[in-house]
Amino acid sequence: MCKYYEIVIFTAGMQDYADWALSHLRGQVAKKCITHRLYRHHAIPCREIYIKDLSFLGRDLDKTIIVDNISENFLLQPENGIAIKSWYNDPHDTALMELAPLLT
Repeated sequence: MCKYYEIVIFTAGMQDYADWALSHLRGQVAKKCITHRLYRHHAIPCREIYIKDLSFLGRDLDKTIIVDNISENFLLQPENGIAIKSWYNDPHDTALMELAPLLT
């Protein structure tokens, strides 16, 4: 997708864990495609969830989307959100790949 979009990782995870997980991405292309990383401390805590405020990115929100498995995470900009099924416990998950034709 980095051919078409600027890729920013915005996770509700703690920075140490997220950086560790992202270090396991395959290939240099995947690593070079991520231009920025935002973590839990960039999100807004709200009860048991962390809301991701896309305005924090400093990008034109008319040209910004968020793909997340927890739709409450994009409560502040619901028109920018694409909810995706959760990948937990599914080593054969292809949800992001299935979304690719829509995004291109």
